[in-house]
Amino acid sequence: MSADIANAAARSGRERDELRGLGEVILAMALAGSSVVVGKLLAVRIPVFLSVELSLCAALVAILPAQMARRKELRLLGRRELGYMFLQALFGIVLFRAFTLYGLHLTSALSAGVITSAAPAIMAVLAAVALKEKLGRGQALGVGLTVAGLLLINLWGHGRAEGTGSLPGNLLVLAATVCEALLTVFRKSSGGRIGSITNTTVLVSMSAVMMLPFALLDLRAFNPSRIDAVGWISVLYYGAVATVIAYILWGHGALRISANRTGIATAALPLSAVVLSAIVLGEPLRPAHVAGCAAVVAGIIMGNI
Repeated sequence: MSADIANAAARSGRERDELRGLGEVILAMALAGSSVVVGKLLAVRIPVFLSVELSLCAALVAILPAQMARRKELRLLGRRELGYMFLQALFGIVLFRAFTLYGLHLTSALSAGVITSAAPAIMAVLAAVALKEKLGRGQALGVGLTVAGLLLINLWGHGRAEGTGSLPGNLLVLAATVCEALLTVFRKSSGGRIGSITNTTVLVSMSAVMMLPFALLDLRAFNPSRIDAVGWISVLYYGAVATVIAYILWGHGALRISANRTGIATAALPLSAVVLSAIVLGEPLRPAHVAGCAAVVAGIIMGNI
């Protein structure tokens, strides 16, 4: 009897841990979705590489106080961890942001939303191929509902006059979506010995170093005095909130749930982008948006039952 009670308690603890991890990933993706709106504001104010570098510097300033309390954890970094961190930084930050911001220069927000809607499906495929995770019936249904809801939001939630964007821009956003999915694969493959704050600090530092030469090239042809208040606020938000807080939450939560569930939770990114586009950018919300949001929420629930 005591063994049964202990097993039940352990199972309940795991379920609470997974539920907390899911909540952290959903919140992280919602914050990442806000970066699409902020990225649109930055795209018309600051060159791409310079804006990424400035946001990474802001992220470092924001996270260093917390990292100082965990500096001993840096001793755990070996070749394996550093290798996977490099891949996370390259694909999840540098290439993801460069592709996204360049894509937003060339294509419409509508097209970007349609393409990012494929994130749960891309994550499910990568989880099966790279991590050997099987997609259960409930999770498959969850992915289907999520993708259907996001397509409903992005295809039928906008008028025809709003345009479809350009093919090069669409391909760049698709590349960014794949990079985002690879971020989760590399994080889960790293083994999770390094805490989320240290992981984020190293990722941001590596990304800032990789981006610096390109940012300096941008700086040669751009005067920073041209950046207005909205531009600086966007840089600070992108660094402190959409990078530091989002990556800490994601890095902690992604280790506690499967990659398939993480993929379903990424639906919060385009969903957040749609809602915030209406609030911040004044884009119209239509009945299809409401129906799509309901399908996305149902997909997240079904995928985690």
